[in-house]
Amino acid sequence: MKRIVVVLAALMLALAIYLPFANAELKPNALRRPLKVRLALIVHSEIVVGELEHYDAQKLYVKTEEGVRPVLWTQLTGHSHWDIRTQIIDKDSAGDWMDLAEVALNFGMKEEVTKAVANAIRCDPSMRLKGQAFLRRAATQPSKYVKYQKSTSVQNAKAIATAQKVAKEVEQKMELNLAEIQTPHFIIFTDWDKKEYDFLKKNCEKAYTAVSRQFNIPVSENVFVGKLPVFMFAQQTDFQKYAALIDDFPAPRAVLGYFSPHGDGTGHMAMWKPDINRYPDVQEAEKKWSYVLTHEFTHAFMSRYRTNRDIPRWINEGLAEVIAHQEYPSPESHDYARRLSGIPFEFENLFDDTMMPGGIMYPVMMTMVEALIHENRRAFIQMIDDLKDGVEPEAALKKNFKAGYKDWEPAWRKYAKNLKEE
Repeated sequence: MKRIVVVLAALMLALAIYLPFANAELKPNALRRPLKVRLALIVHSEIVVGELEHYDAQKLYVKTEEGVRPVLWTQLTGHSHWDIRTQIIDKDSAGDWMDLAEVALNFGMKEEVTKAVANAIRCDPSMRLKGQAFLRRAATQPSKYVKYQKSTSVQNAKAIATAQKVAKEVEQKMELNLAEIQTPHFIIFTDWDKKEYDFLKKNCEKAYTAVSRQFNIPVSENVFVGKLPVFMFAQQTDFQKYAALIDDFPAPRAVLGYFSPHGDGTGHMAMWKPDINRYPDVQEAEKKWSYVLTHEFTHAFMSRYRTNRDIPRWINEGLAEVIAHQEYPSPESHDYARRLSGIPFEFENLFDDTMMPGGIMYPVMMTMVEALIHENRRAFIQMIDDLKDGVEPEAALKKNFKAGYKDWEPAWRKYAKNLKEE
């Protein structure tokens, strides 16, 4: 099974609202030799692979198989930004290392600040005082992570008003008329037929029930500030136009929907109507649509659950697949995982978020999470809580399941191999 699920980051305006960036400007530079790069993008949860040919203060220009791809510096994850800068700076320049320390500081990467400052002092001992000032700033830097707190009625009203304002802007930009539908947990903007509103409301709330039940949270409790905005389009062309025009994402045709986090635990979803022409019957099309809705909503819920801290991709995607599979069983997922259990592949890459495993690995990530829940559901929830509170991923796994990453591969292969045919 190949399922492409895209998780985006960016609301309606500038990316820089959510992403830190260094004050130090880069001068335009054409590299004498192209640099092979693998860029992790925080905004599209994707990887850009190719050769970096030149860059300036705003963009990198990467030659890929599809052609030259401009990538904003502000789109890079902190670690990807760090990795590229360490390769293009003058390693004998104390000033370049101090600029890099500023980059790391803005991303909250304290260990990298220490490394950059140490290299700056190595190049020029007179930088010691300035370097120590950077280290003090890093040590006292407040956490960018905030704990989930139940929103007030004033906050709820403000969030809903903001969503309505954004929807009006979307209507104007896309020249569409979008009706507004509200449920206990969602504010839906759609151009679907009125006769289908009940279908929309029922399935959105069903997704909320499925995820909240997994974490023993009462369905009556709303974890969102206001309600989760959902843009639900009747036509795929309008969905793709919205993704490109509003979220700066050229959505491939295989993408049925996505959740876009805003960086503070909030976000919005976008989807398009089930395409009955792609499936044997209407029920099959609706099942596929509901599966994607539940998967993407799981990301929305987890973005807000406990804190706004991200969790590892294999758990985030795996959990979304588990919950969607529980509601809308997809036999091919287990079949595929069972086949892969007997085939060598780079299992350790699943633990590296910079590798961004694609849709082909979703059944593996799903059954990894499934195996943990099967072994001890309470311990799994505690592991999620630990991750959301800042415990390092492997440490959280060891604490709750007495196993590290190296122990996990044989355990997963054994679990997947014994899955029964559905």
